[in-house]
Amino acid sequence: MKKNYLLGMALMASLSFNSCDKEVVYVQDGTGVESVADGAQIITLQVENGGDGLATRAGRPLYSAEAKQTIENVKLWICDGAGNVKYVTTISNWDKDGSTPYTTGGHGRQTTIELKGADKLAAGTYKIYAVGYSATSDYDLTKVTEVKKTEEGGGKYTFSENMVLPIKDGATNKIGEEIFAGQMGLTVEQGKGFKEPVVLNRQVAGAFAYVKDIPYMEGARYLKLVASAQNQSLVLGNFNSFDLTGNGSGNANVKYVVNGTNGKSGSETYVISTIDLNKWFTAIKDEDGDNLIDAGENWKNPCRPSSSPAAGTYPTFQKGSAFGGEFVIPFAHVDGKQTLTLQLTKEDGDSLRSWKVNLGSTDVQLKQTITCWNRNWDSTITDTSANTYSLVRNHLYGIGTRMNDEANPKKPGVDPDPNPENPNDKPESLNNKQELVLKVNDNWEVIHGMELD
Repeated sequence: MKKNYLLGMALMASLSFNSCDKEVVYVQDGTGVESVADGAQIITLQVENGGDGLATRAGRPLYSAEAKQTIENVKLWICDGAGNVKYVTTISNWDKDGSTPYTTGGHGRQTTIELKGADKLAAGTYKIYAVGYSATSDYDLTKVTEVKKTEEGGGKYTFSENMVLPIKDGATNKIGEEIFAGQMGLTVEQGKGFKEPVVLNRQVAGAFAYVKDIPYMEGARYLKLVASAQNQSLVLGNFNSFDLTGNGSGNANVKYVVNGTNGKSGSETYVISTIDLNKWFTAIKDEDGDNLIDAGENWKNPCRPSSSPAAGTYPTFQKGSAFGGEFVIPFAHVDGKQTLTLQLTKEDGDSLRSWKVNLGSTDVQLKQTITCWNRNWDSTITDTSANTYSLVRNHLYGIGTRMNDEANPKKPGVDPDPNPENPNDKPESLNNKQELVLKVNDNWEVIHGMELD
């Protein structure tokens, strides 16, 4: 059912290119497509989860479940039904002056593109694609950067869906990197315009361990989050192109997709993240005899610069805790194998202690049908075990609770004491634990609570 909308003052301001005396009426048809009465062709690019500039390499580091992104470029192209590319553009400096913030649950950046003159689309059916990425990406982005208009392609260039992006040889991070992408179908009617929102969502998973009360063992050096599998290429396709809200709660358009491929062979242990305990504690010692690594004055925040940094320019953590996390190319569970394990190891890698990391027995992911890439999107699996589960796209798997990069957003730059307890920043105790619980989150799509075993 089509509905006419009266435009509020904010929307009118965003349409300042129209003459002051012209009535502009938008029509929404239930699919999110808005038609413009005067024939203007307008595309609004929206990338969920506004960034903060914390990147230290390609992409950004993962410090919490906070909805964020730090991408530098967005490339958009439009194809007709035959795969001919009719329009291409790249927005540089996306995270600075190439876009502006918009509000969907308080997150996101967007820009508006109007097709004019020779760029305007003739009547017909099209698909719009967009990818947001870092300029120094660890992915081989050749298939993205080489997209060009058909007539510029030398051999009548056409675009094929489902781009596979491998991790580069020599990349600084072999696990994965945050990247955003989206797609939208479009029908252009003769003499009519459109205003089309194209939403880009996160294409990777994330995993972190946020812990405290770490057992003291002679020679202990690292806490490692290890996995049963590792994919080395990311597949862009089968998108969730909705403007997600709630950052892990209340999203009505949740998808369960494993969009990784090119699985790594060989060792059965694949390290997702490593916590170097020497960076969190002045010394690995137990002077009070409680069998735990001494915290108190022995603890330090390794992310705090040695200079006098401005509050909010680095993450803070509960005193006595340790944190490690990374973005991960999604992978399917391996039958009969524990998906994630937390290991306390020596410097040489010898394991001193380990904890199984499980999904909660009532987690929403269990019993869901998961779509997997296997040269196409026809393959599906079901996670039925809390021990053996998949890491799916745009889901965050966390040990402990950490909702923001700042342990207490109301007190930026302060590493708080454990008391009083903060339900939004709560490291998991490893003292006498047999089971760890994972929590899955977005604008991230879902929050999964993980358990230590």
